[in-house]
Amino acid sequence: MEDLYSFQREIEEATKKKVQLRINNNRTTMLSVKWEPSCTKVSMHKMFLNAPKNIIEEVACHIRQVNSNVTPAVRAYIEENILKHDYSYTLDLSKLQTKGDVYDLKALYNEVNDEYFNNLLNLHITWFGDKQRRRRSRVTFGLYHASTRLIKIHRMLDRTFFPDYLVNFVIYHEMLHHVCPAHTMHTGRQKIHTEEFNERERQHRHYDRAKRWIDTHLDKLFMM
Repeated sequence: MEDLYSFQREIEEATKKKVQLRINNNRTTMLSVKWEPSCTKVSMHKMFLNAPKNIIEEVACHIRQVNSNVTPAVRAYIEENILKHDYSYTLDLSKLQTKGDVYDLKALYNEVNDEYFNNLLNLHITWFGDKQRRRRSRVTFGLYHASTRLIKIHRMLDRTFFPDYLVNFVIYHEMLHHVCPAHTMHTGRQKIHTEEFNERERQHRHYDRAKRWIDTHLDKLFMM
């Protein structure tokens, strides 16, 4: 408690405000501020307890309302440090579905993990969405949720129309998001696919073949 008290005093000295501080362990909102007449209520992730002085100063500027938005440096600090916190324990593993009509995601994940990552990754995988045909404004094959270490593959891929090498590539792509996380640039924009990510992606043995298949069938994909 002495450490927390000292940290609160540090925040109050930096902001020149009376602060009601709460340390959270959230997966999404890492920093929030409510400005009230009697005090300023601040909720911040426990990662900030070990933040360097320059980050604390930028957080203080936000609390003082000097910066209306969280600065790129603070966002970059959050992105870098949230990866150190594993929230996969919050998943209900019984609800994860890996067996499909055509493809077994767990089996494919294990193949990719063995071939490209030396079985070093410990991630979860599941199907999401439905297989009903519909007109789509965008096509999303897969998603990766970093905080829970969860890969989600769209059920539309669970058809013989989609070759196994393509599904293998999609799973590899999502696994790469864990190995090569997003990066916040100095402009504040987030770069999801970094140069390292793109270079590693091209190392997949069916990279060219998978890309050609997608380009060839792109129009049809929006109708699936």
